[in-house]
Amino acid sequence: MRSLFRILPFVIGLFALAGCDLFSQQTDEYVLRGNTMGTSYTIKALHARGKVSDEELYNDIKATLDEANEALSNWKDESEISIFNASSSTNWVSTSSEFHEVLQEAQSIHALSGGRFDITVSPLVDLWGFGPADNENPPTDAQISDAMTNVGQTELLNVKSDPPMVRKNKPGVTITLGAIAKGYSADLIGRTLAKHGITNYLVEIGGDLMVHGLNSLGEPWQIGIEKPDEAGRSVQLVLPVRDMGIATSGDYRNFYFNDAGQRMSHIMDPLTGRPVTHNLASVTVLAPDGMRADGMATALLVLGEKDGRALADKLDIPAYFIRREESGFVTSSSKAFDALMAAQEK
Repeated sequence: MRSLFRILPFVIGLFALAGCDLFSQQTDEYVLRGNTMGTSYTIKALHARGKVSDEELYNDIKATLDEANEALSNWKDESEISIFNASSSTNWVSTSSEFHEVLQEAQSIHALSGGRFDITVSPLVDLWGFGPADNENPPTDAQISDAMTNVGQTELLNVKSDPPMVRKNKPGVTITLGAIAKGYSADLIGRTLAKHGITNYLVEIGGDLMVHGLNSLGEPWQIGIEKPDEAGRSVQLVLPVRDMGIATSGDYRNFYFNDAGQRMSHIMDPLTGRPVTHNLASVTVLAPDGMRADGMATALLVLGEKDGRALADKLDIPAYFIRREESGFVTSSSKAFDALMAAQEK
């Protein structure tokens, strides 16, 4: 449901560093880069030396990523989520703490967004040609209606906490966590770093970020929001951010034009069974954690600029909207976003 190039970290030196992991002797920075969940990640931790060895920190980060993959990755056949999806059972299934935490948040965002965020939307993504099969012809109304019988978080998925369990109410129901799992994984890495007393860090997984403290200059982390232009990559706005999760959802990296010249993106409206067709190109959300930012960015994009900004204002969510007009890109923002930026500038 998400583009892999949604938000561009704009931190001095971060992407200029080569190799897998290292300590910088000059600035006492630990940098680790690699791949997880079908995408890439970058971790930058400041002032780690003396608190933990590079080997121990590497092993702890790797273990955290492995645990997240084992629970949440739709790209791993034997992951917890993949096994759940492959099963036709409608019985209650015990869940790991990671899987349960994400499911609970998905249920919360689903309710807050009036059903516009939905982790059972996979049949629609596949039907419209954004899954494993590259469908050349648009689906018929009958095909959409058939796919919709397995879409609907409220009716088709139950989650309970004591004990942590989940069940599907129809054998064919599947879930995808692409719009929330990477933000959650960034949160997990942040918790791992905090466990070692590291309070200044940036974690980026597939474009979703969790940042804490200050950068190497003693200033808030400088995070660039990408201009939603499929022709190239450039920065629309640079945000000074600390102690927050940041995520952007956009329609500009995974789309095609139909025979009528209409943009068809991978962002599905679970209430209509069709790709969103409004002119909102991207939404950036800031939240106390990466998981909430990740999920809410998708929810607000599906809602569109008017309804999305109204919900952001209602829930006091900092959100930045970029819509596509004939004259170019036009931006707007929620009240909480404007207040946050004003506070950062003081």
